[in-house]
Amino acid sequence: MSQPAERLGEGLGEIHAEDAWGSCCSHVNIKSRGQDARGTAETETLDGSKEPRLLQNYVALAGEYLVLGELALRGLDASLTLGHTKEIDILLLRREPNGFFRVEVKASSGDVRQSTIFGSSYEWLMNERHGSLVEKRLIYCFVRTTLDVAHRRFFLVPSEDVAAYIRWEFEYWKAHSERRTGKVSALRTFRIPVKGVTDNPLPPSWRDGRWARWENNWAIFGQMPIGEAQKS
Repeated sequence: MSQPAERLGEGLGEIHAEDAWGSCCSHVNIKSRGQDARGTAETETLDGSKEPRLLQNYVALAGEYLVLGELALRGLDASLTLGHTKEIDILLLRREPNGFFRVEVKASSGDVRQSTIFGSSYEWLMNERHGSLVEKRLIYCFVRTTLDVAHRRFFLVPSEDVAAYIRWEFEYWKAHSERRTGKVSALRTFRIPVKGVTDNPLPPSWRDGRWARWENNWAIFGQMPIGEAQKS
């Protein structure tokens, strides 16, 4: 049975995110172009020039430790999980009944992306399976990593809202994309609009403006230990 609309999946540059190099989730295996021994690669910019890009495995690792550090600074007990096939990145424990959270970290070194379909936003690559993962104590932390501390971004999002976007995004893309050839891919893209942008298309459940409250939303883990007010 043929698909009503198909997305390209031969390479990362062919998926519906248009060209998502540098905007990848931490568990996607990506072939790097122009890789050198220093763990960097070259990315071609819109004007045709080349600029260095940190390879995604380094970005993913940095993202997990950055999140772990932010949790520690807030007095929260958390630890990294280990293994190449792990289902979760960080386990956070609270001193209360059922006081635990599973934190999945998605890190990107990419800057704001401009899509003709989805507008200006931060992007992270996901998988279609994330559209069905809804758990009260599963929290996603989307990180924009950079050496410039002032420009790092942390967005903490409930799994329910992530799943809603992943499901909506694919259908919206099918309805508005002109691409109709190639192999259907399981890759999806999660986006958070740039602050101040008001005309990006959004899933119905997001239209109450909830996405604007996710940056530095560390309170999603409950009441912080004494002294957190001085940190925030």
